[in-house]
Amino acid sequence: MNKKLLLLSVGFCCSVFCGSALAAEKGKMGLALDIDVEGGFFNPTLASAKVKGVVAGGAAEKAGVLVGDQILKIADCNIPGCPADDAKTLMKKRRGESVTLLIKQADGTELTKTVIAE
Repeated sequence: MNKKLLLLSVGFCCSVFCGSALAAEKGKMGLALDIDVEGGFFNPTLASAKVKGVVAGGAAEKAGVLVGDQILKIADCNIPGCPADDAKTLMKKRRGESVTLLIKQADGTELTKTVIAE
């Protein structure tokens, strides 16, 4: 009986601590987007993506992303036309991983920014 309890305890502790370790690896980009989609419920694509917020001192701010910037491309996925699921996957990074964004600033300047997840 004690062996079963010990194994159960070890299993529970491993799941708690291993889960915490995995969660700690999840990166943050430090930005909020205003996204318009088209194409319906089953196959939505991004029609536009505009930066509506940047976390002070966060990854996006460090990369030079500004509120009001229009995102034209996430990695190699063009907006408009990027499938929403693809965009989500491309933006989901672990700490230290990066994503490249093609951005159009308010003055019309197009720049490539690399955001490294923190």
